[in-house]
Amino acid sequence: MASDGEDLNVTPAESLASATDTEDEETPLSPKQLSDQDSEDDLEVEEGPASSEEADLDELLRQLEDYTPTIPDALTINMLKSAGFAKVDPQIVRLVSVSAQKFISDIANDALQHCKTRTTNIQHSSGHSSSKDKKNPKDRKYTLAMEDLVPALADHGITMRKPQYFV
Repeated sequence: MASDGEDLNVTPAESLASATDTEDEETPLSPKQLSDQDSEDDLEVEEGPASSEEADLDELLRQLEDYTPTIPDALTINMLKSAGFAKVDPQIVRLVSVSAQKFISDIANDALQHCKTRTTNIQHSSGHSSSKDKKNPKDRKYTLAMEDLVPALADHGITMRKPQYFV
């Protein structure tokens, strides 16, 4: 016994042999057999009918394969890798690209609405408008300005400030 101060030098094979000398007298399983047995237990998956959510997800992923987003997949992969993703599934890349495209278009649309509101308020407060301003509203061209972009970003939880040298 080791508690008596004896030096124990037991090899792994001797340890395995002593472990088999138990009262159960079952044949020990090798590590490969144990891993095979575990993987067989893991493979028992109950297959049932797909839920409507799973069917909707599958349909969405099929539609994303055919859709080409404005944001290129290469850019999305680069951004995901810089964020810490080592290997990325192409379906996830496409989903992130489409999500980013929607986010950017929502911000641009909100900024456009702020611009329209601002220009109509300026025209009505000035009291006079030139013949140039009487164009059809669809013919007007708008310019994305910081004063329209800042409130649109704020609506989405992004705080943006101009550097002091632009003030």
